[in-house]
Amino acid sequence: MPTGGGKSLCYQIPALLFDGLTVVVSPLISLMKDQVEQLESSGVKAVCLNSSIPFHEYQQNVDLIKQGEVKLLYLAPETLLKPRTQTLLSEINVDCLTIDEAHCISEWGHDFRPEYRQISGLRSSRTIGKDAVCLALTATATPRVQRDIRKNLELDDSGTIIASFDRKNLFLEIAEKQVPFEQTLHFLDQHRGQSGIIYCFSRRQVDELTMDLADQGYSVRPYHAGLSETERTENQEAFIRDDADIMVATIAFGMGINKPDVRFVIHYDLPQNIESYYQQIGRAGRDGLRSDCLLLFGYSDIGKINYFINQKSPEEQKVARAHLDSLLHFVESTDCRRIPLMDYFGETYQDDGCDMCDNCVNEDSEKQDLTIPAQKFLSCIVRTGELFGSNHLIDVLRGSQAQKVLKHSHDHLSTYGIGRDLSKRQWVRLSRQLIHEGYVSQDPEYGSLKLESAATDILKGEKKIFGSVGEKKVGKSGRQSGSSFQQDLDYDDTLFELLRKKRKYLADGEQLPPYAIFPDATLMEMAAYFPQSEESLLHIYGVGAAKQEKYGSRFLKLIRDYCDEYGIKERPKRVRTRPVRKSGRRRHHQVGDSFNKGQSIEELTRQFSVKPGTIIQHLEKYSLEGNPLRMDGITEALTLSQEQQDLVLKVFEKEGNEMLRPAYDALDESVSYDELRLMRLYQRISESD
Repeated sequence: MPTGGGKSLCYQIPALLFDGLTVVVSPLISLMKDQVEQLESSGVKAVCLNSSIPFHEYQQNVDLIKQGEVKLLYLAPETLLKPRTQTLLSEINVDCLTIDEAHCISEWGHDFRPEYRQISGLRSSRTIGKDAVCLALTATATPRVQRDIRKNLELDDSGTIIASFDRKNLFLEIAEKQVPFEQTLHFLDQHRGQSGIIYCFSRRQVDELTMDLADQGYSVRPYHAGLSETERTENQEAFIRDDADIMVATIAFGMGINKPDVRFVIHYDLPQNIESYYQQIGRAGRDGLRSDCLLLFGYSDIGKINYFINQKSPEEQKVARAHLDSLLHFVESTDCRRIPLMDYFGETYQDDGCDMCDNCVNEDSEKQDLTIPAQKFLSCIVRTGELFGSNHLIDVLRGSQAQKVLKHSHDHLSTYGIGRDLSKRQWVRLSRQLIHEGYVSQDPEYGSLKLESAATDILKGEKKIFGSVGEKKVGKSGRQSGSSFQQDLDYDDTLFELLRKKRKYLADGEQLPPYAIFPDATLMEMAAYFPQSEESLLHIYGVGAAKQEKYGSRFLKLIRDYCDEYGIKERPKRVRTRPVRKSGRRRHHQVGDSFNKGQSIEELTRQFSVKPGTIIQHLEKYSLEGNPLRMDGITEALTLSQEQQDLVLKVFEKEGNEMLRPAYDALDESVSYDELRLMRLYQRISESD
C-alpha cells in the first residue's frame, strides 16, 4: 500500500478485536513513538520497547504487557531478537505478528536490514505465538521484492493484497538544478507557514542549507547522523509539534514519521533510487490534502551516486546500477510522471494523464521540433566512430579547442562546430532524451554512445523528434490547482487559523503533536460547516466519540463565538457523490463518449475536476483513435471570430499543426493554446468528414 494509504489500520483495527497482543516490528524508533502517542490519544493502550526509553519506563511497559493491559506492542527487530524479549512473548498470548516496512527483509529492497531475515526463524520455531497471524506490510516493494518477502517470511500460502501505488493528492514536479538555492526559495515562497521536508545528499549540505534558510527568516531545523541523539530528538520534536516549519535532512530522516500535514517535499539532490524517492515523497499529504513534491535534478548528482555505487561489491553494484537506471528513466520521461512511477512497482497507470504532475500540465509551448539538432548529434556519433561519450561529442559540435578534440583530429569533421546555436546544457538534455527514447545506447562501463536502429529514420528525415531543451521554471506547472478536497471545500481562512492556534495550545499543554488533536482536514471542515452542536460536530471528518468527549466543547465554544460575532449560521454537511470510473475504461474514452452524448467541454471540466485544456486533449486522443466526435460541440466551445478561425487555419497550412508552438508564435501569441487545440480538432474532424 502507498505511504499514507492506511497500512497501520490493517493491524490496529484487528488488534482491537483480538483477545491477545499484537506485536508490531518496525525499524524506526520515531515511528513507534509517533504511533503510540496517536493510539493513546484515541484511547487505545499501546507501548513500545526500545533502547531510547528510560529503564523504569521500560520495566513499567513490560509489567503492563504481562498483566494483559496492552493491545499493541511496538518493537525494533533488534529488540525482538533479544532472549529476554522472546521469553516475555512466549509467556503471553500473542494473536498477531506484524512486520512493518517488510521490504527491509529483501536484498533487492532499498533499505536491507539483515536482522529482518531472522524473524522467520522465530515464526518457524513458534517462539512468538504458536497460532499468531502474520502480516507483512510495505509501501515500496517491486514485484521482485514482494517475492523475496513471501519467501523469507515463509508466507508462500498466504494471500497477497496490493493496493494502488498512486498518491493522487501529490503534485510531482522535476526541474533541472541550475541555481538550487534560488529555486528552493522561489518554491518555499509559495508555501510560507507550511510544514515541509527538504532532502539533501550529505550532512554538510544539510548544515549549509539550514543556515542559509535561517538567514532568510525561515523556521528550519537540521537532521542527520552527525548530530547527537539529543539534538536529533529535539529537532524532530520541534518539527512534529509545529515549532519548526521545515526540516532539512539527509535520507536517514523521514521514514516512519507520521506527520499528516507535511505540505511539501523537496529533493535538493537526486535520491539514489525510485524506492527512496517514493518513500520520501510519501511523507507529504498523508491527510489527503494537496501537497507538492519537487525534485531538483542535476546530471552532476549522478556522479556522486556512482561514486558510492563503486564502493559496493560487484553484486551490490549490479543492483544499485539497475536502481539508478530506473530512476533516470523516471526523471527524463516526458510522459505523465505517474506512468513510469507506477510501472516500476508493477502497476499499470490506467488514465491518460493525472493533471497533477509537471508533464501533464505543461503547455505545448514546452515542446519544439528537435529533429535537426538530433540529426546533428546522431551524425556526430557516427563520424567519431561510436567510441566517445556525450561530453566529447558536445565539445565537437560546439567547436571546442579541447585537447581531446584536437588529439583525435575531430576539429576536421563535418560536424565540428555545427552546434554552436545550443548551449552545452541544452545538448546534454538532448543527448539524454535520445538515450531515454531508445535512439542511442550508452556503454555502461565506458559511457560511449552508439546508434540504435530507430535512429536511422531520424537521420534520413523520415521521422521527427519533439521535446524540450529549454529551461523549465520551478513552480510554473499549474501549482494553483489543489486536491479535490481543497477545491471543493469553501472554508473560512480566519476561523481556520483560529482553530489551528487553539489546537496548538491544547497540544502544547498535553505535550502532543498538534495533528494528534485533529488533522488539518478536520479543521477545514469545521471552518466550512461551522458546527455548533455536539451532534453536528460528530459529522465532521476526524471527530469520533473519544475526541468529541475530550476536545469537542473547547472547539465548539470557539466556533460559536466566531459565528456570533460575524452573524454566521451553521451549514449542513451533505454527503457528496463523485463520478465513478468504470473499470477498464480509459479516461479519454469516458470523456469522448460523454461529449458525444451531449455534454459540453465546460460541463466535462467540472465533472472531472480538470482544466479545459485537459478535456480537449482527451477529445483529441479519442479522435486520433478513429472515434467520431460531434462537430457542434467543438464549434460551441470556440470563442474565436470567423476571421480569426480562418487565420488560424491558414497558419496551420503553412506551419503545420503537429506541434502548436510554431502556430502560436506565428500568431504573435494572440490565440491561446486551448483555442489552437480546438481549431486543430475542428480541422481534423472536418477533414475526416
